Amino acid sequence: MQSTLPANSLVSHGVGGPTDPSHDEDLRRGILRTDIQRPVAWLLVASFLLAIVLVPLGQYYFERREDEESPLLELFRRAPTAEHLRKVEHDLEEASYAKAFVQPRLQLLLTRLGRVGNKRALIGHDGYLYYTPGVLHVAGPGFLNRATQKGREKSALDAGEAAIVADPRPAILAFHQELGRRGIRLVLMPLPDKAALQAERLHGRGQPAVPPDNPDIDRFLSELRGQGVAVFDARRVAPPNPSQPLYLQQDTHWTPDFMERVAHALGRYVTELGVLTAPAKPSGLRAVAQPVARVGDIVDMLKLPEEQTAFLPQSVTVHAVQDAQGNAWEPEASADVLLLGDSFTNIFSLEGMGWGAAAGLAPHLALALDRPLDVIAQNDSGAFATRQAVAKELAAGGERLQGKRVVIWEFASRELSVGDWKHIDWQHPAATKESD
Repeated sequence: MQSTLPANSLVSHGVGGPTDPSHDEDLRRGILRTDIQRPVAWLLVASFLLAIVLVPLGQYYFERREDEESPLLELFRRAPTAEHLRKVEHDLEEASYAKAFVQPRLQLLLTRLGRVGNKRALIGHDGYLYYTPGVLHVAGPGFLNRATQKGREKSALDAGEAAIVADPRPAILAFHQELGRRGIRLVLMPLPDKAALQAERLHGRGQPAVPPDNPDIDRFLSELRGQGVAVFDARRVAPPNPSQPLYLQQDTHWTPDFMERVAHALGRYVTELGVLTAPAKPSGLRAVAQPVARVGDIVDMLKLPEEQTAFLPQSVTVHAVQDAQGNAWEPEASADVLLLGDSFTNIFSLEGMGWGAAAGLAPHLALALDRPLDVIAQNDSGAFATRQAVAKELAAGGERLQGKRVVIWEFASRELSVGDWKHIDWQHPAATKESD
């Protein structure tokens, strides 16, 4: 007898349902059957079309209200090139009011509920944040591996960027030789990343027996020492089982206490090199405790709403260095010791960073040496920025290296994996290619 089952009952009898044998073949082919009712389909299509229309209309409205010019106009002002189109795309993204409203709130939700960061920030345990490039430096391949270096150099060219130099050794040795020609001793100080010395808050499995680091770091330091470069390894200053954190909770940088430990150990190391003469008179410097509080720079990288409360300011005590008259410490260009540094040098000293003033590596190194100190520091691009600044001064006829006996070059160790170690022609510094 012929079946008279209604059509909507076929699924319950296995026809077209999950027990239908045809589903096995579909699954093998990667096909998933999805039945969407017509009203739901129309609602999804209408919502999509509405978003396509409302987002640009809203952007136009807010740009008119704020009397702003749309980045789209740049498309019609010059002949399009790949670089120009990338810049317009970037400017459009940065100018988007929809993104500015939605992204911070969505990021906050993901961070709260799933400990989800972004391409620059990783969420650790107990409120600790980590900088992604630093983690990748510590956990990634050896930075001296030639295949890794070629991959970095090729990636820059493929992205339409300027050519980079991935191997740090030629740049460091050339700088060492140039300083040596002038009778100046170079002291190299690559600072370990937070993921190296405080890894337990990243993975939550406790302090490892041996602190992790890039597999090439020890070979790198050994090679440089073999070439006569004085290397100060700040990892040796860190206690094996620190009772206090070595790095700020939400920041890429060290704590004031760890920074001061390194400054005083570095001062002893430089003194023991035996190239400095005794200072003419005591500096009279002293340190004064000052409380400061701020959310870390990695919180800034997450781009959360300004009113967020997921990460509250961290309070620390810095020690501002003052002279005998109570004035804040300042560098002296005529000093015989020059410190080249990045944001690790500037934090606690550069007031705009929000962690105090005259309390960073330079003033505490001056305190440890009990002598004046000259400083060139820039927050980014530690692989070349300060070297290039010295080269510019020499090209302009400056005498920044006149009378110097020691140059200390501090940079974040992650620069060894991500930095551009570009060549500088020290014999003709004016011909050195400028950084973009």
